[in-house]
Amino acid sequence: MIDLREKTALAMLALFCAVTLFGCRRPADDASGKGKPGDSKGEVEVTKPVWKSLPRVVEQPGSIQAYEQTQLFARVAGYVRLQRDDEGKIVFDIGRQIRGPKFDKAGNETEPGETLAELVVPELEQDVKQKDALTRQAVAEVEQARKALAAAEANIASMDAGVAEAKALLERWESEYARIAKLVKNGVVDERAKDETQNQFRASAARLRLTEAAVRKAKADRDKATADVTAAQAKVDVTKAVAGRAKAMLGYAKIRAPFDGIVIARRVNTGEFVQPSGGKGEWLFTVARLNPMRAVISIPEADAALLDLGKSAVTLQVPALTGPALPGPLKITRNSWALDPTSRSLRAEVDLPNKDGRLRPGMYLHARIVNPTAEHWTLPTSAVIKKDDGMFCCQIDEMGKVIYRRVQVGRGDGERIEILRCQKVASTTEWDELTGNETFAVRPSGLLDGATVRMMATPK
Repeated sequence: MIDLREKTALAMLALFCAVTLFGCRRPADDASGKGKPGDSKGEVEVTKPVWKSLPRVVEQPGSIQAYEQTQLFARVAGYVRLQRDDEGKIVFDIGRQIRGPKFDKAGNETEPGETLAELVVPELEQDVKQKDALTRQAVAEVEQARKALAAAEANIASMDAGVAEAKALLERWESEYARIAKLVKNGVVDERAKDETQNQFRASAARLRLTEAAVRKAKADRDKATADVTAAQAKVDVTKAVAGRAKAMLGYAKIRAPFDGIVIARRVNTGEFVQPSGGKGEWLFTVARLNPMRAVISIPEADAALLDLGKSAVTLQVPALTGPALPGPLKITRNSWALDPTSRSLRAEVDLPNKDGRLRPGMYLHARIVNPTAEHWTLPTSAVIKKDDGMFCCQIDEMGKVIYRRVQVGRGDGERIEILRCQKVASTTEWDELTGNETFAVRPSGLLDGATVRMMATPK
């Protein structure tokens, strides 16, 4: 049983708890959720809107890729012959640096790329020799046609002289015939002399006609010789084109480096027979250009519109990279513009110099992209609370009265958030733009609408 002293102690303890609870109890809030006039919550930390831009920071993984990576295929069928050094080792094996073609300022190739492999194609070599021989034959035919044309021109010149001689002889006998006719009329000579002279005149006329016909034939022969020269020259052009095609096909027998880079894969050996497959069959070599390199980053759909080639700052970290860190911040060099329909992301690329060869295709990287945004009125994130079905800020007027106002918010950076517009006081449909002169509570939780508070200094 409990004695009298224990009962007394229990009674005093119960009385102490009741007094403590009663003394600590706050006045009940009004049922409407608003404080009564004159209610005070003490000092409240306040702030004013700040007009600024809140850059959007995106952190994404990515990878290092070669600036160019090309698979080399066979264009003609043949047996493979690989270059080997004095020790019999394959020269252009994986990891081998290669030199590509050189070009002048006009874009013409001045030096071909290194030959990585050669295909033995005897039939193409013989085809080139045959086409070259046909070209030489066509050139000879052109020379022959030109000489025939020269002979025709000379023949025409000779015929022109014969025509002049025939005309002179015709004129002579015509004059002689007229003279003899007068003498016969006067009885000086007999009719026989007249007939002989007339026959000579007629023979001269016939000779002139024959000579003129021969001239016309010589000119026709000249025209034919001119056409023969044109045809022979055209034949030369055709044979040269055919020979050029044969040489081009033979040129494909050499698998050349398309650019300065490195061999990263080889899938062919000496003596293997390869044939063209239109780019769908087995490739022979895979080569990559390693300076510069590409940093490839996938940008989420929500941030794709903010990406700016000239303004977005990129900082790259390659965990496996030793030595100095990558330079930064960098700029986005290019982006695909269209989103990948599977991942709903935008492909962005940053070009990276790689003269020292530290960067390798396939390396993992971490990218931090800072995307600038337009300037808006902003408040500390702690000044905006979610209440009911919207976002609210707690404005403090000149008299220290608490006024809850619905706001439309934009993007935030974790510390501040954009305030796009603010609902007018005592209105549910009209909205106002902030002016920057408003005062808002930094941490409004617990403040009652309509209550009166004392404002502390605005924090920086």
